[in-house]
Amino acid sequence: MLPWLLVLSSLQVPGDTVVVDVSDALARGIEVAPVLQAARHRSEAAARRSLQASRWPNPVLGVSVENLGQSERFTGISGAEGLDGQAVLTVPLPVGKERSGAIRVARAEEALARASVEVTELQLRTDLLTVMGAVLVRQVLVESAGIEAASLRDVAEALALQAEAGRAARGDADRARLAEGMAWTRLARREATLGTASAELARRLGYEAETIVRLDAPACSEVGSKREWVSASSGVLPLELRLAKARVEAAYGATEIARGVGLPDFSPQVGVRRTEGNTGLFVGLAAMLPLFDRGGERVDASIAEENVARAEQRDAEAHWAAALVSARSTLGALERAGTRFDEQWFQSLEGTVTAAAARYRLGEGTLVELLDARRARLQALDDYTLWQSEWWAARLEVARLEGRPATASTICTHPYREVP
Repeated sequence: MLPWLLVLSSLQVPGDTVVVDVSDALARGIEVAPVLQAARHRSEAAARRSLQASRWPNPVLGVSVENLGQSERFTGISGAEGLDGQAVLTVPLPVGKERSGAIRVARAEEALARASVEVTELQLRTDLLTVMGAVLVRQVLVESAGIEAASLRDVAEALALQAEAGRAARGDADRARLAEGMAWTRLARREATLGTASAELARRLGYEAETIVRLDAPACSEVGSKREWVSASSGVLPLELRLAKARVEAAYGATEIARGVGLPDFSPQVGVRRTEGNTGLFVGLAAMLPLFDRGGERVDASIAEENVARAEQRDAEAHWAAALVSARSTLGALERAGTRFDEQWFQSLEGTVTAAAARYRLGEGTLVELLDARRARLQALDDYTLWQSEWWAARLEVARLEGRPATASTICTHPYREVP
């Protein structure tokens, strides 16, 4: 069977080019990704806010002194002994749902931040492998276009020499030269798209902007099958739904806070008071009286926000279920199509051009037939390459929706084969 078009290690690359394996590139991309680092920092901040929310409020110490400079006039006692004043310690005691609601919100935000880290990493893996797949596809498209351009150059040069010697029609030589020119144009366009994809991959891997990245991908496992990509339900809530659930929990906590504002929080006070040279114990109690503002509108507004979060959760569940069915269906269709790319298909691919070339050399075929055969071969190779790209993308999407981390083995360089 024809190898997957090319051996990348044989390519001539400039000095500022790095060749990396898909698995190494994936590990490096995850390690240097600022978006994942930011998500982890946000998770750490949310965890610390959750701890802070459970702390009791600090007591308040108030000290006041009266009659400074006039103590003897007011109390008849001179010096510091004649000063009046008090020292009072006030301890806030939030007994309503305001504190418990704040704790609930903080814990929900912590859970949301943790889930966001996992979602970010899953999406990062998918994005990295998608970019790597684009680079691999464009590498193959460039190489196939280069081989075709070089082959047509040889044909055009040979026909030009034969036409000068009178052994070939000048029209055939001109037609071959036109076909060669179009082939080099096609190659230039594909090189440009490869350069764009390579620059994006270099950015994601943390290389200098001028660095050209070339990828080397392993062959697909001969024992792999679609069964590894259609996993049974593990009972673990998908990450998208975990995010929606955490938002509902945070909204419910905000409602508790709104309800708690309308309930009085007590503040016991204890201290000492000194008046006219006598010192005694001071005991008091302070509380907010919800006479004018009981927070009813705040509660209603918070309940409305809670209903929004619940509606969005239902919408997320419906979208996720539909997306998973669609992704699995797409993957199954592509895998069935992939079984057609067997050894016989590749033999037919090469045999078409070989037969047309032989007929042309024997004078039984025309140059038009030969060029048509070469175009058909190149188009078939391009279709195969694009199929492989779509297959990779479908595997990545199924893994993402099932909450499984996409691995480097998702991108491999042999056609899919069904295992009995």
